[in-house]
Formats: sequence, structure tokens, C-alpha cells
Amino acid sequence: MAGEWIPYDVCLPQKPEVLELVDRTGLAPDQVVGRLLMLWGWAALNSSDGTARMSVRLLGRICGGDEEFWREVEAVGWLVIDADNGTVAIPGWDRRFSKSAKTRAMHSIRADDARSRTGECAKAHGAVRGRAPERGDRGDRNSSSSPGDAARTEGGGPAGPSGWETLRTAWAEAVKRKHGKAWCLPTAPDKLADRLDEPGWFEKALAAIEALPRCRYFADPVTLPQLVAPGFVDKVLGGQFDNPRHARPAGRPGEEPPPAPLSTWSPGELAAFEASKRAIADKIRQGGAA
Repeated sequence: MAGEWIPYDVCLPQKPEVLELVDRTGLAPDQVVGRLLMLWGWAALNSSDGTARMSVRLLGRICGGDEEFWREVEAVGWLVIDADNGTVAIPGWDRRFSKSAKTRAMHSIRADDARSRTGECAKAHGAVRGRAPERGDRGDRNSSSSPGDAARTEGGGPAGPSGWETLRTAWAEAVKRKHGKAWCLPTAPDKLADRLDEPGWFEKALAAIEALPRCRYFADPVTLPQLVAPGFVDKVLGGQFDNPRHARPAGRPGEEPPPAPLSTWSPGELAAFEASKRAIADKIRQGGAA
């Protein structure tokens, strides 16, 4: 598929596993890395979870190397070969190569780029005013975290400063895709720190943000305070908001909706109504005469 990609760590040739494979196989680092990239790239195109039904011999024909080489890859922990079921699997697929993992990587890159542009603008602004900009300046209204949030986000990671920026960037892009509007929330919602303390919530939130454009239940953009409400992310991922909201009839539950006004009736409907009225009136008169 055109445009398909996998993340590549620039220090891959120096990783202990690669160096161990070099020692075990006698191959050059570029040969080892090339075969690994062939494996991961093929799996990205042909597998949704990093598992493929194939023999080690077929794996060698596709990605290079022989059975001995791929057994060594298994020995360093980067492949699982199940000869009984005829499958090979890549450990840690969800964390590194899955769609959600690549989405997180792209959001992180965009967030870093946005912070870089914001920092350059702030430096230029401070130079014009004759002093360096300080964090917490009253003029810095687009700070990536509120004071309360910063106290809960020491050290980086999903619960760190980049976590809030990543969520905000992903949410703004999802809103723009669905509603065509660019929204901005300068400070983190009050409940964000509580949600970030929940194991796995950050990854599920990013997946839910990706799903928001297909949630036809919402006529207006979903807000970030909504997103961090307890249970909201699970409802989005569970498909509870995929269908449009049904209009409720006027009146109390169980009541029939009021009839449409006569002015909206067609000529045929009006003629039938008048005929029914005359028939009822005739029956009443006949009953009275009897």
C-alpha cells in the first residue's frame, strides 16, 4: 500500500539484540538490520497483530536469511516461531508497530513540532520586548499545561507535559477533520490528571480521539472535558456514539406525538378528513332519530 511506513530507531544497528545477532551469525550489522526491516515492513502490510501463518523457510524467502538466522532472531527475543501451528509472531507489536502505536508516534512528532514553533515565537517576542520570555508569563496564554497539571506531570511520558500536548493536538485535528473548525484549549481539563493515573487510559484516549470523526451521535464537537470524563473513552471505543441521535417526540414518555397542523396536509388528506367528519355526523344523526 502506498504511504505505508514503520517506525525506525536510528540507533537500531547499535542495539544489544542486533549486536548479539551479529556475533551469533557472523553477518554485518547492515545485513541484520536490513532483514529485520524487511520482516517488520512485510508484517505491517500483511498482518493486523504481528502474527502470520508461514513457515520459517517461507519467511527466509520473503525477508532473506535462512532458518538458522531466524532461529537466532527468536533467541534474542524478537520473533516467536510456532512450528506446531505454522506461525511466526513479532513480540511487542501493539507497542511499536500497530496502527495506534504509529498514531501515537505521529502525534508526538506533531506536538514536538508545535512546541518548537511556539518556543521560537516566544523567543522572538521576548527579544522584541528586550527580555527573555518566562514560563508562566501572563502573555503566555498557550502554555502546554496549567499550574495544577504541571504539579502532576513531572518527568515526562504519557503523564508528563508531552502527554497533555499530545492529547490536545490529536483532539484538535479530529475536531477539524469532522467539523472544519480549528479549536484551542490552552489549559488541561481538571480531570485529566485523574485519567492519566488510570493504567492504559492514555492509549485508549488516543484511539477514541481517532474514532471521534465517525461518531455521528454528536452534532457539536466533543470537548476535552467530555473526553476526560469517567467512562467516556470506553463508550466511544464501544461504539455507543457511532449512530445518530434519534429525535424524541414532544410530550411525556409514552405519549403519542401531536398531529401535524391542517395547513401541512395535502388536498387528498383534507378531502378524506372532511369525508370522515361527514360520515361520523351522519351516524350520530341516524342514532338520534332511532
